[in-house]
Amino acid sequence: MDINRHPLISVIIPTYNEAATITETLEHLRPWNNQLEIIVVDGGSNDGTSKLINQGVKLIQAPRGRASQMNAGASLACGEALLFLHSDTRLPHDFLRQIESSLSDSSIVGGAFKMKIDHPGLFFYLTSLGSNLRAAVTGIYFGDQAIFARRESFFKIGCFPPIDIMEDWEFSLSMRKAGKTVLLPGPVKTSARRWLLHGKWRTTWLMHKIKVLYLLGTRPADLKKMYSDRR
Repeated sequence: MDINRHPLISVIIPTYNEAATITETLEHLRPWNNQLEIIVVDGGSNDGTSKLINQGVKLIQAPRGRASQMNAGASLACGEALLFLHSDTRLPHDFLRQIESSLSDSSIVGGAFKMKIDHPGLFFYLTSLGSNLRAAVTGIYFGDQAIFARRESFFKIGCFPPIDIMEDWEFSLSMRKAGKTVLLPGPVKTSARRWLLHGKWRTTWLMHKIKVLYLLGTRPADLKKMYSDRR
């Protein structure tokens, strides 16, 4: 396979008002430009995000919403595997090796990475530890852990469900039904800006509250009203 013509991995980055992060995000992927297809899917940013997308990166527009944007990117992707990356998350230097090694097992349909919040302190260490433990025990991954899937498995599952929030939760459950999933050592580094902006304990409480309410049957549209897109 000529990976320059038909890349092994397509990196899909949903954005909405990410002018502060997207340049650095694309720059950290630069060493692998010849091995990746990079697709930025913008949801109608009004801060100039789209103008910061450099040559060699596909830029498309889609209705705002992570599920909508990621599905739009996946529909145009050529890679054998799809990697969904938040604009405030950084991949480890050996992420390609980790993904390729895991997918050498044909029974694995996808997975995610362990994560580390990019801010010092015991609070953020324990928050990262808790997220990784939850992912390892339940097989439920969230977007800041850089979810990936085989392309054919992604479409067989039915893509991300068209809901306002918790699309990553539902997609993880669908992957588990379709085959084996794996939590790779990573770690990916994700920004602490959400906690720093809205308060550490307040943000943590809100995140857990949303999960509990979702399990109790609250509609995603109502949960979305509680959650800020400003990360």
